[in-house]
Amino acid sequence: MRQLALSEQPSPEDAAEVASMSDPRAGGYFFRAAVSRRWLGLLPLDRLLPEASRWPALPYLRRLLDAEAPQVCAWVQQHLAAIEARGGGATGMAVSLVAQAGMTACALLQQIARTHEDRHVLLRISYWARDVPMSDRSGQWVRVVEEVLRTSSFGTDESWEAAQLAHALVQTAHPEGQLRPAGDRLGVITRSVLASVLAAPLAEVDAWQISLVNDLREISLADPPRDVLFTLMRAVLDLARQDAGLGVPLSERWRVLDNKLPAGAAADRLRAVVLLESYDDDRADAASAATWWEQALPLAGRLAAAGSPRADVADFLALLEDACPDEHRGGLHEVLVQSLGEAPSSQEVSAWREAYETASEPLPNAWDTVWALSSVLAPQVLEPWRPLLEMLTALTGRAAPARPVPRFQVTSWVESHGGLSADVFAARAAEDGPAAAVGQLVAAPVKRTDVDAEGARAGLISDLVAQDPPLWARDPDGVAAAAASAPTVLAAYFNSLHRAAREGKLAGGELAPIALAAFAARPAAGQDGPGTEQLQRVICNLLHRAWESDLLLDTASGEEASAVAWLEGLVTGWTQPRADTRQPLLTAIDQPGGAGLLSLIARAVKQAHRTGQTLAEPVRTLLTRLLEDEPDDQALAVIGFCLGQLTHVDAAWAEEHADRLYSLDAPWRPAATWLRHGRPHTGVLARLDRTALLQTAAGPDGIPAIDKIILAFLNGSEDLGPATVLLTELAAQDGGPQAVSEVLCRIAGALIQCEETSPWPERAAALWRSALDAQLEPAALTGAGRFAYADRLDDRTWLELTAPTVALQPALEAPYQVAERAGRHPDSADALRIAAALLGTQVDLFHQREIEGHAARIFAQSTADGTAEHEQLRIALINAGAIEAAYKDPPSGP
Repeated sequence: MRQLALSEQPSPEDAAEVASMSDPRAGGYFFRAAVSRRWLGLLPLDRLLPEASRWPALPYLRRLLDAEAPQVCAWVQQHLAAIEARGGGATGMAVSLVAQAGMTACALLQQIARTHEDRHVLLRISYWARDVPMSDRSGQWVRVVEEVLRTSSFGTDESWEAAQLAHALVQTAHPEGQLRPAGDRLGVITRSVLASVLAAPLAEVDAWQISLVNDLREISLADPPRDVLFTLMRAVLDLARQDAGLGVPLSERWRVLDNKLPAGAAADRLRAVVLLESYDDDRADAASAATWWEQALPLAGRLAAAGSPRADVADFLALLEDACPDEHRGGLHEVLVQSLGEAPSSQEVSAWREAYETASEPLPNAWDTVWALSSVLAPQVLEPWRPLLEMLTALTGRAAPARPVPRFQVTSWVESHGGLSADVFAARAAEDGPAAAVGQLVAAPVKRTDVDAEGARAGLISDLVAQDPPLWARDPDGVAAAAASAPTVLAAYFNSLHRAAREGKLAGGELAPIALAAFAARPAAGQDGPGTEQLQRVICNLLHRAWESDLLLDTASGEEASAVAWLEGLVTGWTQPRADTRQPLLTAIDQPGGAGLLSLIARAVKQAHRTGQTLAEPVRTLLTRLLEDEPDDQALAVIGFCLGQLTHVDAAWAEEHADRLYSLDAPWRPAATWLRHGRPHTGVLARLDRTALLQTAAGPDGIPAIDKIILAFLNGSEDLGPATVLLTELAAQDGGPQAVSEVLCRIAGALIQCEETSPWPERAAALWRSALDAQLEPAALTGAGRFAYADRLDDRTWLELTAPTVALQPALEAPYQVAERAGRHPDSADALRIAAALLGTQVDLFHQREIEGHAARIFAQSTADGTAEHEQLRIALINAGAIEAAYKDPPSGP
């Protein structure tokens, strides 16, 4: 194969031999290496033409194109029908090939652009057009661009690229901002083509679409809009503005607009902006100035008659009124009066107002036009319309805008809170204190009837507290008294303060009085109604945070004892037998009873830490009762969530109830919740039933259990026994190999963030080595690929472990990263083995090329020539189709 590819004078027999090759890798290598021009005429056409999604012969044709561009373009044109028959993908690849020939391919690309609507084919032609140097562009180049821009689907699908192509046309008309020399008509051709391309979408546009842009002068081809219509309008305007600046007479500029653009309001609006943008240049030339006013006066009448004016039209009319010569002023006013039509009578105005106030009757189009333009029209023009304008001013409470406003405006979003003003209550709090502001808020009427009044007040107080937590934390007792009749508002107030404390926005000493004030405002026994449960839950959460912050634990005032008793009452009234709650922990803590139980446990654990004693009463007895009673999955979920802390502070109590705490025989068991949500604790992990633990880890929701197992090993615990045994047992479960793979993957992830002096890398390597020693099935090793990201694991260890891993399981996760890291060590025999194994994996084309590139660099830079590993990598490169890399002698092109 190499001899055939390197042959300078191949024969028909050689071509027949190449044609008979069935291995695609051989064909791929041949076309990457072939050097003779003669192959283009010798090989069967089927071997040379592109396929639907790939083109093996492309490397050869590219090299041939560099030497013989006309020959290759002629060959593509000759076989264009056969290429097109293979689909848009094949045609697109052919375009990409000949595009490298520059203007040599222009005629061929014009032919393709004229007959194709395929998005990707036209996109490649567009790339070619923009890459052609300015000095090479010709009238034929302009026609190619015209064909692309005329295809409506291209502008819809590729609006940004269409804008760049239109901008390229504008630049071509006047290279480097200068007029082309006399006799060079490319600028004239470009002006005509741009207007011609715009004509089709301009003829189809409706009034609503054209009104979406309020001012055509605000459009920029550097940041084009999605709608290609406005892009093309801006391109025409840009060229017209350049023409004016370079002294092209207005009569010449205007002629192309009249000849190419359709009649109608959209084209007239474009004409108005052309005149608006060229006024300063045109008034300096007598001939252009005369033409300007000759065109402007009738244009103003047509624009006024069309209605729905936009800001650019208003500015055009304002310019006319301000700059109009005296000899034209009377004519201007006359044409505007005639175009606006007959003004309504006072009776018609009154009748419309009554219809508007009773049935929201819209303003007639002609009336709306006069209202929108009233700021720029002369008093003489507006005089008949005074009754209407005065009525609209009174009705809206304002004068007409200075210029028409956009159809769509982006404004800041403001929560209305049912019509309540946040500024009013914020000012009252700053002046008279938060209690006065809350008292006013609770009594304030909510004007809107489509919102819940208490919800609106609660939302407002939440926002106010969030804006200035220290201010609203000054008098929690006063606020509680002021809002005693509104538990929803009170709950929102204390909840916002709790959030502020959690986020560190309050001083540490402020939390205790807030918690005590909230507890003092607790609903009375038996009280029920909106907001009651929410307030109870917030009080539980505040007590929880206070106790965890070492607050309220030493109070001698009796509040703590009362709080404990109140919480115990909430828990007792809440618990009941149940075992089918879908999400027991989340459901529990969203209720006062569950939140109360969590708070009691937090207090007991904190006291045990402070005193060095076991769980104190009444929590110890309460927890025992909950374990021994008929199961309540919600209460047991709360206990499970805290199981690590409870075991840590009172191991004797935990051991006494081990059968109920550590069993995994039912989903409502505390240990099941601990595995999913609890704080890691190796003592708890070791007490769980081993088989059930491993089954859970291998199950569909096993990630939390896997993480706890990983952490135990990383922290050096030996409670789970030898890693080899554990991994073997885990792999034996249903889904076990995937679970072991996940262990390796996640332990690799843990190394990425560990400290440089951490013992974790050494322990992780030991666990990885144990997985290899366990001789597990290959799927169990897949996740080890992620160790390529773990730079904390030294390269020597990584290479030593990756080489045997990839030999057993080449299909590692992140194979491209494995190849990249191996590529840093071309002198390592392990790196050669790793690269060879990875070349045989099935990955997407992009990552396949990445892996081949790293493998080729390892091979090229390796000094281990003649070794078994070096030869193994050579063979792997050949089998992967990277034959040039395997021989280190890439051929020269034809």
